[in-house]
Amino acid sequence: MPRARAVGTRLRSLLAHVVLDALLPLGVAFAVVSFLADPAHIDTSELRANSLLMNTSQLFRKESNPFAAAVGSSAILMLTSIAGALAIGVPAGIAYGWSANRALKALAWSVSTLAASLPAFFWAVAIELLMILLWVQWGLRFLPTAGFGLDEHLVLPSLALGIRPAAYIFRLTATAVEEIRHADYVRTAIAKGLGDRLLLKRHVLPNAAPNIIAATVLAARAALSSLVIVEYVFIWGGAGLTFVQALGNRRLELASELALSFAVGSALLALVADLVRARVRVDS
Repeated sequence: MPRARAVGTRLRSLLAHVVLDALLPLGVAFAVVSFLADPAHIDTSELRANSLLMNTSQLFRKESNPFAAAVGSSAILMLTSIAGALAIGVPAGIAYGWSANRALKALAWSVSTLAASLPAFFWAVAIELLMILLWVQWGLRFLPTAGFGLDEHLVLPSLALGIRPAAYIFRLTATAVEEIRHADYVRTAIAKGLGDRLLLKRHVLPNAAPNIIAATVLAARAALSSLVIVEYVFIWGGAGLTFVQALGNRRLELASELALSFAVGSALLALVADLVRARVRVDS
């Protein structure tokens, strides 16, 4: 009986998360998009006047299904940027929390503050200008600054989109690891001679996992909100750029589908984060 009651409680909690984090936001998003996509409620004349934006094309690509192509392109860019942010932010955060070098920690925290404070469009423009400077001054061309491609074309937009997420993940991971490091049970394990590798595996990482998950979701949502400008700067024909062009060209059905895809992505991120955090086993 107690077990059945516990299962019922967990099921109700799961259903509440699904409603609050997925169904309710999607319902609101559908209502807003349906209202705005009505030709009577939208005026795209000023948007169409921006010839630079409207004439930006997807280089090297010709697809018959613009929705699938746009969402797929954005998904690739998002996954690459978040994977890079995790690969940098988590190890750097663990090293920060485990380090006793105050000067190095102060420098790392300052760099992360700078990275988190400046928006993605700043990093996108700065990277673009740096590539132009290298070409104009010294004739150096390392990476392409525009166009779509699952090759070197992916590097610069992923970097611009991933700088802030990497800073978020680093800061939250570092804070969590530093707090766990000074916990009583960790001090006891150190006093008993437990090595750093086992200490990290058995105590630090399991307890820091909820913070890392929260940081990853926060980072992914920040990247999702910055897709439009990054895709525009690098002419990456993803959902963000295609959405703006669809509005300007009065293709409201395509614009509605893309807007709802953003809402679905954001809702799924929140829901997955809650579910994963609920299943994380924390040992002390």
